[in-house]
Amino acid sequence: MNDTRDTANGIAPTSAQGRVFSTLSYVLMWWSALTVIQIFALGQGLLPPIGHLNITQAFMVMVAAGLVFVVMLSLNGRAGLDYGIPFAIQTRAPFGVRGSAIVECMRALPAIIWYGIGSWIAALAIDGILKSATGFTHPGAKFAWFAFLQVVQTWLAHRGIKTVKVFSVVGSVIIVFVKIYLLVHVLLTYGFHVNETWTSTGTWGAPFWEGLTSCIGVLAAVALNISDITRHLERSSKAIWLGHLLGVLPPWFFMLFLGMAASLALGIWDPVEAFMQLSPNRFVMFVLLILILVAQMTTNLTINILPPALVFVSTLRISWGRGVILTSILATLSFPWLLMANSTAFFGFILYYSAFFGPILGVMLADYYIVRRGQLDVPGLYVTGPDSEHWHQGGFNTAGLLATFIPGVITMIWCLSISWLVGVPAGFVLYLLLRRVLISRRRPVASAA
Repeated sequence: MNDTRDTANGIAPTSAQGRVFSTLSYVLMWWSALTVIQIFALGQGLLPPIGHLNITQAFMVMVAAGLVFVVMLSLNGRAGLDYGIPFAIQTRAPFGVRGSAIVECMRALPAIIWYGIGSWIAALAIDGILKSATGFTHPGAKFAWFAFLQVVQTWLAHRGIKTVKVFSVVGSVIIVFVKIYLLVHVLLTYGFHVNETWTSTGTWGAPFWEGLTSCIGVLAAVALNISDITRHLERSSKAIWLGHLLGVLPPWFFMLFLGMAASLALGIWDPVEAFMQLSPNRFVMFVLLILILVAQMTTNLTINILPPALVFVSTLRISWGRGVILTSILATLSFPWLLMANSTAFFGFILYYSAFFGPILGVMLADYYIVRRGQLDVPGLYVTGPDSEHWHQGGFNTAGLLATFIPGVITMIWCLSISWLVGVPAGFVLYLLLRRVLISRRRPVASAA
């Protein structure tokens, strides 16, 4: 019998001692992880002069997306919470031992790109603020800062989850104080005057649905691999729901609202330039520099480096440290300065990858809650040879893969603006139907063995 098992560091089930997050530290981790300029940029793109929604529609988008996050993160994070397994192992049940590698790579790609974007935004902030405060600048300075940040973040992530936790919790405290100061400063300086365009009729057409899908899409990838984080959370249903409710919604609302206000006050797309124009003096610029640096780094450490590094550990059978280094190299080679050049490229990137992430999430939820009723054979998930119960057709669960790609391609072609919203239920239902047709209860080969 072939009973080959995964032994690479980083993907074994988390022990009780390895659960480093309490409910409070988990909440603080999210406060730091979601205070990112990317969400600020989303807020900028919802209302005029950049977007096309009115204030009521924009707030509906903000609230709806936030509630979707809380529900989806909590539901899909149960496998990690209950069994201590990462996303790379969780996906073997619905997609097969080999098929899971396809889904893992699909999840890793946007994380790598988001990692590059986060570092690039921080590099632009350092370059722009130093230029305004000291007059120093150089054509290659922002690229030098980008490289420096990649090295620092790689070093921090290389040290493991405990270092990530400490940095995130400490960073969250800094971020809270800076955000309070920034909010008071913006309101005292600019006030809050509702522009006529904010109260216009707006549109319930494609821009509204694109805005909702984009807001959901910015965390759609995180909803897939949330077990990578919940496996380190104290085992409690209360902890996971409270952790997401109190951890996700406050920073989400704040950053989107700040982006909306900046759009009204300044009317420009470049998020770093918008932040700098909100800074009347060097002290405020320095405060903003701290916010941007800490926020981008904590987000990269918890959301953008962790998933692809674990995917590389699982698929390439390499160590955690090498997985982190490979992730950083690929993020550098993603050329994030091109993607952040304009809002069309930025929103397009989110919409296109969301087309497949909706069906993937639907398949995972259907498999865990309907097919397996929340009961996983954890040792069986680590069996990678043909004797694995998750081997199916040559290592691929065709029901899961077809239920992902069919809705993904269809929504990408015909209804991209609502791809994620359609993809989740489509993947859920299609997987259950295809599983009845394509998968028997027990494979003949396994019975013969």
